[in-house]
Amino acid sequence: MNFPRKRIRFTLTHDGSISKEGFIILDLKGLDIDGVTTLALDMQDLEHAREQGDSQAFARDNVSRLLGGEE
Repeated sequence: MNFPRKRIRFTLTHDGSISKEGFIILDLKGLDIDGVTTLALDMQDLEHAREQGDSQAFARDNVSRLLGGEE
């Protein structure tokens, strides 16, 4: 199974854990994966996700700043 790039994201936090190297999150919702035995991730796609950065943290920090929080 080739995994769609748009369903891969990178984050520095996951389930309360923090990692300097980060986590790769694979969105499996709505995928028809019945009978799948392998999942192939292109390292170029993983690097793309890492380059996109932790968009959740950026969005959270941006909202906080817009609402008058610390910068």
